[in-house]
Amino acid sequence: MKTSEVSARLDTFFRLDSYGPEDFAEIIDFWRGARVPFERYVTPRFAERHNGLMLEGAPQVARVFTLVFPSEEVLAEVERLAGGEPALIFTHHPMDFETSDRGLIAVSEEWLRRLKEARVSFYSAHAPLDCHERISTSRSLARACGVPAQETFAKYMGGHAGVYGRIGPVPLADFVDRVKRACGVERADLKEHGFVVERVAVVAGGAAFPALMQEALDAGCDTYVTGDFRVRHGGPWAEEHRPQFDAFIEKAPINLIGGSHYATESLVLRHEMLGWFNSLGLPADFVPQGDAWR
Repeated sequence: MKTSEVSARLDTFFRLDSYGPEDFAEIIDFWRGARVPFERYVTPRFAERHNGLMLEGAPQVARVFTLVFPSEEVLAEVERLAGGEPALIFTHHPMDFETSDRGLIAVSEEWLRRLKEARVSFYSAHAPLDCHERISTSRSLARACGVPAQETFAKYMGGHAGVYGRIGPVPLADFVDRVKRACGVERADLKEHGFVVERVAVVAGGAAFPALMQEALDAGCDTYVTGDFRVRHGGPWAEEHRPQFDAFIEKAPINLIGGSHYATESLVLRHEMLGWFNSLGLPADFVPQGDAWR
């Protein structure tokens, strides 16, 4: 299948033109700071919009690899699995993200070059995948945790990144175990407020924002499921906001459950997106990262 056709179908399905260029606009500054001549590699449209086809490695696509963060470890595995066959990476993030360490890291010039030489194209959908009305990071997480997506919340980049619904009542400990099984993690972060779960808000990824938690509280939710409800990574933004965010978390009268940024966002890429590409006649595989909490 032509790369341009796959890209166009993704653009239409995720309504890329509905999202402004502010989503992941910082990627340009990261590349410039790392002295990456990104203009030699990325498509002009991506340089303006920061979503969509970032790199065209070949005019055709024979198979697809879905992933959460384009770390060097994961890109090396894609390179190995592709084996020179023209392929497409479909990723939620256009940058790597060390959620427990350095934070955001732009794809290096070496890897932009290696992907192009390996005939691997690169497509990213961040807010469009978070906010889609049918296939989204939070809807997939909610479904896996047995939470009906009865309402949306968490307005984000022109859409809504969160859903909430009523379950149970379920003992908190049992529900935490359910989240861990859904995410495939051995541990989950927990800030406990009550012993019973009945109304659950779900925002996959790094939704450690007091305004979103308050919105869940205002909607009557007793539990908030996300990837990270604390800011654990480094960097100036994190250091500035961490004290304020932590102070809110300690006082918030709501159960907070974190299943890791990576694991909570991986579900849609492991399941729904593989089926989406299969419907185009393209074989697709999810490429995991080794440590869900890295």
